[in-house]
Amino acid sequence: MERVNIVETNLEFGELLEREYTDAIVIHHTGNPTDDDLSAEEIHQSHLNQGWVGIGYHFVIRKDGTIERGRPEWAIGSHAYGENSHTIGIHVCGNFEIGAPTEIQLGKLAHLIGNLCADYDIPTDRAHIVGHRELMPTACPGKNLFSHIDDIVGNANWYRYGAEKTSQTQNNEIPEVKIWNFFKSKKLNDYAVAGIMGNLYAESGLISNNLQNSYEILGSDEEYTAKVDSGEYSKETFVNDGAGYGLAQWTYFARKAALYDFAKQKGASIGDLDMQLEFLWAELLDSYVSLVNALMDAQSVKQASDAFLLDFERPADQSEGQKARRAGYSQEFYEDYAGKAGDANMSEKRYNTVDELPDWAKWTIERMIEQGIINGDGAGLDLSKDMLRTFVIVERMLRR
Repeated sequence: MERVNIVETNLEFGELLEREYTDAIVIHHTGNPTDDDLSAEEIHQSHLNQGWVGIGYHFVIRKDGTIERGRPEWAIGSHAYGENSHTIGIHVCGNFEIGAPTEIQLGKLAHLIGNLCADYDIPTDRAHIVGHRELMPTACPGKNLFSHIDDIVGNANWYRYGAEKTSQTQNNEIPEVKIWNFFKSKKLNDYAVAGIMGNLYAESGLISNNLQNSYEILGSDEEYTAKVDSGEYSKETFVNDGAGYGLAQWTYFARKAALYDFAKQKGASIGDLDMQLEFLWAELLDSYVSLVNALMDAQSVKQASDAFLLDFERPADQSEGQKARRAGYSQEFYEDYAGKAGDANMSEKRYNTVDELPDWAKWTIERMIEQGIINGDGAGLDLSKDMLRTFVIVERMLRR
């Protein structure tokens, strides 16, 4: 885990007591009549003048993002009455009732919290990371900082877990098995689940961090996801960039905003498979009730596939050819998994020739054959869908 840089201030204190345990982090602002950028030393002197043993906060984050050491990290602070014995206090410079935190302050705050949560084994969630106002009657940390706390917590999770949080799944279950079992757990029949999966497969190859290929100028799947997770790529930018993303290739700004907010609420990567499945199901129940009912009543794979295509995905191409292609993918999932939910050893379809490959993987495999990475003339490939996804991801990374 990358560590944030902390400027040591070597401040002198009166008698300090040691915390016995640490289970929460409290966020503060300056709150002066003007939007001040006070140093840890200036706050320290102010608190000494008030008869305290020294600065009550453990860290001070300046407007330029510099993090300065305040009270020693091991010591009981003086920042949240009645809650000091078990918390760490972080002071963000500024009056956020009248001003706004800088982008770099928000990023450094999330990074510091991610480090501290890892150091003290604090859950990185809103129950353990709070604004001062959530503990007592006060405006602190100001409305314009408090409004960012959900995003800060989500970004702190990314800094804490990094690649672990951006992985497709946190166990060894392959994505399509996880997706099948997820929708079966919602009491959908096999036709419905296959119809959903065939469409998601056509959209993204069941790659939950998939960035629309025509937008890869924004970065690889992994680079784009990491930028959104860390806050380098802001919510506003993510929502309005016009790029399809994720399992369902969410594109419309309102739906991407809802996906972003859901990920932050869950403390998960924007590309996390489990999070996206939960979001997709919530979206279906909230806005597509008639589609859910149609899926529940589906009597064939094609009926379910067509319903999901026309009522949920709604691509520009809704031709009979497009319907047939997606229904074909759906039928493959039905043949592979129908009646086998929960079986970790389900059989997978194997692809033996280039002509059998799905469109999203064909270009990559053809190049690998040309370059001698895969032996043979394109026959006898014996590649699973999960292998295809891996090859596509690796090839995209190498192109960068």
